Amino acid sequence: MVVNAQKGMSDLAAIRLAYENGSDREIKGTAGTEVGYDQLEIRTPVFFKEVGDWKFAAGVRYQSMDLDFTDPTVLDEDRLHSLDLAFFLSKKSSDTLDWLFLFNPTLAGDYENTDSDAFNYLTIAGAKWKQSDNLQWIFGALYTTGIGDDLFVPAIGLIWEPSDRSSLVFAGPIIRYSYQLTDSLALKLGGQFVGNRWNTEAVYGGSLEERNVRFRSYRINANIQWNFDENHSVFVGGGYDFAGEFEIESPTFNMDRDVESGGVFEIGYQYQF
Repeated sequence: MVVNAQKGMSDLAAIRLAYENGSDREIKGTAGTEVGYDQLEIRTPVFFKEVGDWKFAAGVRYQSMDLDFTDPTVLDEDRLHSLDLAFFLSKKSSDTLDWLFLFNPTLAGDYENTDSDAFNYLTIAGAKWKQSDNLQWIFGALYTTGIGDDLFVPAIGLIWEPSDRSSLVFAGPIIRYSYQLTDSLALKLGGQFVGNRWNTEAVYGGSLEERNVRFRSYRINANIQWNFDENHSVFVGGGYDFAGEFEIESPTFNMDRDVESGGVFEIGYQYQF
């Protein structure tokens, strides 16, 4: 997972606009309740500074999700928001060793009565060691907050470039493979956990109630990216989500259910600085 910090600098050096559609999926153990979504996302850099062996960067990501949940007595929400502020720091210790740190606070919810319960964060710290010109090792750990249970995961992985046209990144549950089909066309394959946690407030049974919601799964995906000039590119792809989980926690109602697998479609544009 620490690979997210390693690639954080390149992510923060690009403006990305994307639309994503997740197919309707049945929540297991319910009377046919389904969940699906449409999501718009924008990422943009806000700061970059290089001082000697140090690099500092910051970026913003905003997501707006149109949630289709078929049982309003369980969750009466149709629009959820998420705002991330990513702060990335790296220090070059030697020609072969870099130290990496990423702090990513998030404010996620319905944005109607937002308070501290809508705040959560992700922290990644680690190191990147260069063994050879085409092989680097990454070591570190991830800590993230959740609903009632925070998560700490140590990780070890690698970045391997077997040729000038291909690269493989592996770190725990994260896998990314890229192959340059032509000078302007690239194939990208991957696998990783996806999802979010939101704090919401709505009327249930005649009373205003706060509910924390989490929807997550593991995704394998593929996309094609066309770089039509030095800075601009478009991409289109699809994926498959499995091992899904939908969780709700409130003072009066709790639910933790598995979700059926389903497909995902994505299309977007990116400007690389």
